[in-house]
Amino acid sequence: MITIRAAVPDDADLIAPVLRPADRLEIARTSPLPVAMSVRHSIAHSAVTAIMLDGDRPLGVFGLVEPVLLDPSIGCPWMIGTIHLARHRKLFLRETRRWVQEWQRTHTVLTNRVDAEYSQAIRWLRWLGFTIHDPEPVGVGGALFCRAEMRG
Repeated sequence: MITIRAAVPDDADLIAPVLRPADRLEIARTSPLPVAMSVRHSIAHSAVTAIMLDGDRPLGVFGLVEPVLLDPSIGCPWMIGTIHLARHRKLFLRETRRWVQEWQRTHTVLTNRVDAEYSQAIRWLRWLGFTIHDPEPVGVGGALFCRAEMRG
């Protein structure tokens, strides 16, 4: 049975061992921290988080960071998936679209960065309605990332 609940930092220990390889690589290109610590940090610093589970198997975790030093109408959504997510693509697409639409009600801009080599994530972000900008060397070791932005 599929459930969605608020994510807590300890969920990083469920997610990290079963991340999709491309998600693991994107995290490594984003932060020098160990993967589980990066996931824990993202969950802990998000205003809203959710984890999608199939029984006790994590499918993915996502959230929205509200960078308080910037304009509060800006939200930074993020998402990482596990190897179990592929079996539930339709549900994942429906739920993520619903969450993004909800966040658009309270934020005039949704923006974050995506690994320029992660074509599946870029395709999904475009499907959600994000504009993908040209790659820039902003990751660890100059890894290329594209800004994804949605204005509403």
